[in-house]
Amino acid sequence: MSKLETQVFDASEAKNNFGRLIDAAQRRPVTIKRRGRSVAFVISPADMETIEDFYLGLRATKIMRTSKSLGVKASEKYLKGLLHAKD
Repeated sequence: MSKLETQVFDASEAKNNFGRLIDAAQRRPVTIKRRGRSVAFVISPADMETIEDFYLGLRATKIMRTSKSLGVKASEKYLKGLLHAKD
């Protein structure tokens, strides 16, 4: 049950048309349904980066509110590690 407008694929349609599903996900999120229920969502890398940025922003805000920060140097080291992490 998505709050966003998504393109919907039945599970068997997603399996049989995987290339089309991937192409569709580049334009907007895709909902995959099985027996009428949402079972998965497929999103583009750009959408995933947006979600990650939002999540990290929320975490940063929480840390600033609770004053449990690492400090400038430790934060820089941590963030550089994230930027240079291997997939």
